[in-house]
Amino acid sequence: MSTAPDNDLTKTPSAPDFDLYNMPSSTRSKSNTLNSQRNGIGGGAFAGYNMASGSEKPTVVQMILEVLGLRNQSQNREPTSKDIGTLIMLGVMFLLFVISVTGFFVMWFTEYYNNTMLENLILAESSDTAKSWLNPDPKYDTLLKAHIFHYPNIEDYLAGRADKIQVRDMGPLTYQEHTVKDEVSFNKNFTVSFRDRKSYKFLPEKSSMGEHDMLMVPNVPLISAAGKVKKMPPLDRLLAGFAINQFQEPLFKNLSAFDFLWGYEDKIIKLKSMGMGQRRFGLLMTRNGTSVDSVQLNTGEDDINKFSIITQFNGMPQLDFWEGDECNRIDGSEPSMFSPNVLRSRGTVNVFLQVLCRKVPLNFEKEVTIYNDIDVLRYRTPMDVFAHPSANPANQCYCKNTELCMPSGVINATKCYGDAPIFPSFPHFFTGDPVLYDQFEGLNPNADLHQTYADIHPRFGFPISGASRVQINIMLDKTPLLRKQGDRIRNATILPLMWIEVTSGDFSEEVLHMLYVSTFGLDAIQLALKYGTLLISVTSFSLIVAGVYYLNSRREEQLQESKSSAELEALNGGGIVVVHHMNMPVPVPVPVQVALQEGSSHGAA
Repeated sequence: MSTAPDNDLTKTPSAPDFDLYNMPSSTRSKSNTLNSQRNGIGGGAFAGYNMASGSEKPTVVQMILEVLGLRNQSQNREPTSKDIGTLIMLGVMFLLFVISVTGFFVMWFTEYYNNTMLENLILAESSDTAKSWLNPDPKYDTLLKAHIFHYPNIEDYLAGRADKIQVRDMGPLTYQEHTVKDEVSFNKNFTVSFRDRKSYKFLPEKSSMGEHDMLMVPNVPLISAAGKVKKMPPLDRLLAGFAINQFQEPLFKNLSAFDFLWGYEDKIIKLKSMGMGQRRFGLLMTRNGTSVDSVQLNTGEDDINKFSIITQFNGMPQLDFWEGDECNRIDGSEPSMFSPNVLRSRGTVNVFLQVLCRKVPLNFEKEVTIYNDIDVLRYRTPMDVFAHPSANPANQCYCKNTELCMPSGVINATKCYGDAPIFPSFPHFFTGDPVLYDQFEGLNPNADLHQTYADIHPRFGFPISGASRVQINIMLDKTPLLRKQGDRIRNATILPLMWIEVTSGDFSEEVLHMLYVSTFGLDAIQLALKYGTLLISVTSFSLIVAGVYYLNSRREEQLQESKSSAELEALNGGGIVVVHHMNMPVPVPVPVQVALQEGSSHGAA
């Protein structure tokens, strides 16, 4: 029986020339070590680059990818474009996150935005704000409304034919008031000195009477002269009284509204001892033209909280009209502007009123909406601002320097007006003791009509509505000069002369639109920055988390692939060969070949 040749069973053409399993152990160890080095295993994080062998050094990007697990040297696999895109996105998102978080902190927890806006309000020399303040556009002019008290039955009352004095509130006579600054000096201590220069234009369409209407009014020069003559030395008093009596001036006289307000020639005023060289008298005469009073206020350049605070009046840091530092301290803002920072607390603010020669507090009342849905802060004068010291102890120092402390409702301002017996109050003696007006008919105090208030813009700090209301009164001192004419009038009676109301002008649609856009534009920008930074912070943080999650998933996948590759290499090292093609010859271990040869020999035998 014929048999196949032995070499048909034992010959393995593709078998290696050496037997891995019959190699010495030291040789196998060296072989495994070389194989590990070649595959980049066991050499640290960057061992696969084989720096000592002189191969190419890794780039910074490659190192970053290696640390992040995006570069697997064991499999010699480069990161995909998606991996690199994720890395770039993470860098951009991290930078955006840092910027947005910084912006979020600034917009939500600091006043940086508001303070930046406020820098445009300070009165820095040559700034646009200062130029507008020094010479404002006429479209922002205020309105002055004058109400004159007419005494239609005073002759009947003095003759005993009437029980009470009738007074009629005549007006208003409305004027457009334009104010510019004269004698301006910007000082090195962040203050500016100036004098107001006012001009007036009568507006008949807004007035309820004409300037040439005749009125019966108190003879102010005569009543004022009586007080001055009373304080003169005996000889001078005698001579002055004789001269005044020669003029036969009545206690009340007929004057046109224009003359009473803006001035007329008066015989008593022409007396050197009475008028100090002047020739004319009018209640508002000194208001028209350049003011005799100089003011110095803080520009806000060094501290926005000091903005508009008056630091000097007529060159003096304190007044000398009152008793004590508290009442003589100016310590008030110029009435046309306030520091927005001071308004944020909604606390009391002080304004300095030259017509009163003192500061007046304004208390926050409420937030209101005016014009085109513009929110403002409404401030009002307190009800006890002119109260007697027994009702308001803070007013004690306004009485100590005077010969007579008046009932609640008026203030003794004789020193402020050159010893003329002027006693200001609110219109119609609002908040005043009824004893002030129990001799009169026609006085009707009303808070809505007679109380001072201001609607102040919270961001810009200037009043855009409101009314400053003050009444000018004169006290009748029944000296021998007046005793005969005013015999029936009670001594020390306060005679109301007039009251004025200064309000904002009638803004045009253009001004209102600009105010509306400025208000809501800045508010919209602030809200956009606040919530925009919040949204960007949250979004960028979410993208960073998503990117990190993606990288972590990729790293786990690559680690799993590396682990699988290591297991396959371990299996190959154990003598098992993976067959990639079905027709490839499989090497047979030596013991199997020997057994087959022996079996073949036995079979042949």
